[in-house]
Amino acid sequence: MKIAIFTKDGVLPKELGKFSDIDVYPITVNGFTASGYDFIGILGTDRFILSALHKLAGLDKPIVTIGYGAGYLNTVDVASFNELMTSLRRGNYMLESIPTLTTGQGFIAVNDIVIAPVRSATLMEYTLMINNEFVWRDSADGLIIATPMGSTAYALSAGGVLVYGGLRAFEIVPINSTNIARVPLVVPDESRIVINDLLSRSRIEVIADGLVRRRVGSSKVTVVKGPDIKLVRLSSATALDRYRRIIESLVSDLPPSAKLILKVLEYEGPLTPKEIIEKTLIPQRTVRASLRLLVRRGLVSRLVVPRGSSRLVVYAISSGTKLNIK
Repeated sequence: MKIAIFTKDGVLPKELGKFSDIDVYPITVNGFTASGYDFIGILGTDRFILSALHKLAGLDKPIVTIGYGAGYLNTVDVASFNELMTSLRRGNYMLESIPTLTTGQGFIAVNDIVIAPVRSATLMEYTLMINNEFVWRDSADGLIIATPMGSTAYALSAGGVLVYGGLRAFEIVPINSTNIARVPLVVPDESRIVINDLLSRSRIEVIADGLVRRRVGSSKVTVVKGPDIKLVRLSSATALDRYRRIIESLVSDLPPSAKLILKVLEYEGPLTPKEIIEKTLIPQRTVRASLRLLVRRGLVSRLVVPRGSSRLVVYAISSGTKLNIK
């Protein structure tokens, strides 16, 4: 068995350097050839894993994701790396086919593609067409097209539904439509989704997973299915098992500030207290109190992780918590 692992700087943590069947590469490497490798690995935070998946989406190899703390995209936590290697050698794993989205501009989206004006609180007019059939004309803050995995993130907060992970479908969610009849739609993943007649007082952008931003150069954006990603899963948990933890977290007895921090950590991966404050806009004192509560309940762990040439204290969702987060 041979595995190539991509990291931010091409360096593995010391505890992972003992395996002879691993080659490590920086994510910026050029001319990488996947032949000769049985698995492609990505090691880093959820944010880095998501970014790396954009670059590696065209490789027809099973992808193993190793994170710091539990994350939605992680195959395993870095502390369980030995277990991972044993499972891969014995064939004790499953492959989950993760669909992606693309606009044909050289990038993919694992979670969602958003079409929206650059300036917030600015309306965008558009016409939605699916497979050359008129659906509606609308005025809204934007439009989200989400994969089943992405249905747990921005689409959910905008009023969408949770889409079962095994369903070959995409979700279309208007953002703050001026027409209450514009409800979320779930369409087959082979659909050709066209957003045209785009008008706004502000410049309109296409945003993929919050990572890639492209200016809309015309009045039309076409969104179709991109290449599937073969993600290695060690757990026998179904997609509904993984989604159940999200539902449970929404109805738990946590205060609203702690719920928001928990959701941000699940979507963004490990964050420093400063980053949590910036992303949630919660006061520093409240963030500290919420983190203490989440750590005390075993929902969040305090970790020290490498980031560039330094090591930072970050907080991440814990493995094996009361929410059964894996």
